[in-house]
Amino acid sequence: MNMNYTLALFVLATLFLTTESIRCYNCMEVSYTIADKKYEIPNEVKCDKNSTYACETNMTACSNVKYKFGLTFTGVAGAAEGVMKGCSPTVDMTGVCDVAEEGLKESLKSMNIVVDDFDCSAESCKDRDYCNAGGSTGIFLVMVALLATVQLLT
Repeated sequence: MNMNYTLALFVLATLFLTTESIRCYNCMEVSYTIADKKYEIPNEVKCDKNSTYACETNMTACSNVKYKFGLTFTGVAGAAEGVMKGCSPTVDMTGVCDVAEEGLKESLKSMNIVVDDFDCSAESCKDRDYCNAGGSTGIFLVMVALLATVQLLT
């Protein structure tokens, strides 16, 4: 086998074996206020450096869903707000808030909690770890490896 082809094969193998999936925060923070007293949901995973996660290979984006809504529990009004961050199979967040609202209303209905004034925003990012700058180095290395492979084969 030609030495250039051997080197090209080595570079490509290294490139594919060292490619990592995107990394995202995987967390949820929720708080609610009833009768002017603020509460937090127990046992939630805070969105900090300890909640980072390497996504599965079929998850190609990071998602960030923020929401707030009014609630009524046994005649007492309150409000809640939260954020959920995690891995997503797509950057298309169309319909995410509609699904979140319906699921929330359905699950809280069984506890006699009425949800109103639901406000939600959903966004995603792709090809950047933690939805911030940090993935550009990996892209640069991929480009250098591909250019080196092309050069070896010509």
